[in-house]
Amino acid sequence: MASPLLSRVRGDLEPFQSALMEEFYGNYAGLKDDLSTVPIYEKYAHLFSAEAIEAVAGAAEEGAPDGDMRWQRYLRAFSTMGYVDSAVKSLTDRVNTWEAKAVVRFDGEDIPYRMVPVRLRNEAVAGTRHRLLDAKVEAMAELNPILMERMGMVHDTASELGFKSYRDMCSTLKGIDYKAFEAGMEELLHRTEALYVQEMDSVLQERAKLPLADAWSCDIPYAFKGEEYDAYFSKDRLVGAFRETLKGMGIDPDSYTNITMDTEDREKKTPRAFCAPVRVPEDVKLVIKPMGGWRDYESFFHEGGHAWHFGSTKRQLPAEYRYLGDNSVTEAFAFLFNYLVTDPNWLKGRLGLEDPKPFVRFALLNKLMFLRRYACKLVYEMKLHQGRVSPDLAEVYRTTLQRGLRFRHTEKHFLEDVDDGFYCAEYLRAWVFEGQLRAAMKEKFGEEWFADERAGGYLRELWSYGQKFRADELVQTVGFIELDIEPLVQEIEAGLKE
Repeated sequence: MASPLLSRVRGDLEPFQSALMEEFYGNYAGLKDDLSTVPIYEKYAHLFSAEAIEAVAGAAEEGAPDGDMRWQRYLRAFSTMGYVDSAVKSLTDRVNTWEAKAVVRFDGEDIPYRMVPVRLRNEAVAGTRHRLLDAKVEAMAELNPILMERMGMVHDTASELGFKSYRDMCSTLKGIDYKAFEAGMEELLHRTEALYVQEMDSVLQERAKLPLADAWSCDIPYAFKGEEYDAYFSKDRLVGAFRETLKGMGIDPDSYTNITMDTEDREKKTPRAFCAPVRVPEDVKLVIKPMGGWRDYESFFHEGGHAWHFGSTKRQLPAEYRYLGDNSVTEAFAFLFNYLVTDPNWLKGRLGLEDPKPFVRFALLNKLMFLRRYACKLVYEMKLHQGRVSPDLAEVYRTTLQRGLRFRHTEKHFLEDVDDGFYCAEYLRAWVFEGQLRAAMKEKFGEEWFADERAGGYLRELWSYGQKFRADELVQTVGFIELDIEPLVQEIEAGLKE
């Protein structure tokens, strides 16, 4: 029989998640300046207490009548990671509030901190980009000490909970062998190295007038702006293109009254699209600040994949399967939609791009760059999270990313460029799973699977399970034995070598 505390923890999981997501939505959507999660964590402190962790761990001994204890594993990870999050909640709020309020003083203008990436992407003069990056780095002098204090406390809290390190904690709770996965990513880096260097240097020479060896991280967004394609990727067509794509799969977007599209242009709204599953599946927010351009489409379609996944999840599932689980699953569904924007058949049929090959090749190189970037982030985070955080790791960050990407980085981003809980690994696992899922969709429904009404029914079935199954389980459902980088690497090699 479940303990009263365990029942309370399971019962309060959903209201906590809803309150937290509502708060993040308000801040990132530009509706409020302050991010105030402390009161929420205080109200639901019992979810992340040592007693709660013990009660959830004890549930494994009782077992379940059907032997399915996935919910317990997910809940243990949630309570334990939440214990760590709660320990640093005030510092997290300080970071997010600083980012929302901070401005970068540049050439007599105050640029909102969160808008700097947009300015870098649109700045044609290399010298100006580099000076703007310097100004951003100067502003970060206020942010990095907060990030350092927060990361130190995260690591200390993992040790207090009895884990050898934060890395050990994440590996144990999520059931992922990060060392083995790192080896797979090193293989991906090795196999794509020569092709990446050749193609990346060519694009940078052509578009940014810089060789790869002389380029900085701030030059990359401009080089991949792809403004010559803006006429096809206009912001006015964005939402309509997404809706029509859903209809082509036999999914009626108007029937999803539980999903709200927030496209309003607010000054402090983050330029990065996001999905806020406030209450799954009843209240899901799909948020973007439309700018136009192909990146905007990729971002919106990515978050749209999240939104329709969460919005299609069965309401009767336990909260653990609607909110928790392996985030590689929802990220894979997001990538599936994300990469429709670079599918030649979709581009011809939906946007009227007569010769999509040049753009597809261009976008595929951008995808390879991001894959390699996240593979490098994993290699770096394996070192970052194996012991105590130290300023010396700034140089490790810089050299690790430069080794894999071959363009220059500032060491100052060594903590800002890190997501909690080894989320970089979840993105990488999602990229791998998405490659296999897309291959399965093409085999079942043809190259233009996105125009087959049967595809929508197939996806709705997969979406309905929420995140009950991990990516390495779900990949077996679509016809593979295990997560395998081969479809992903083959797609990249075929697309860039032709």
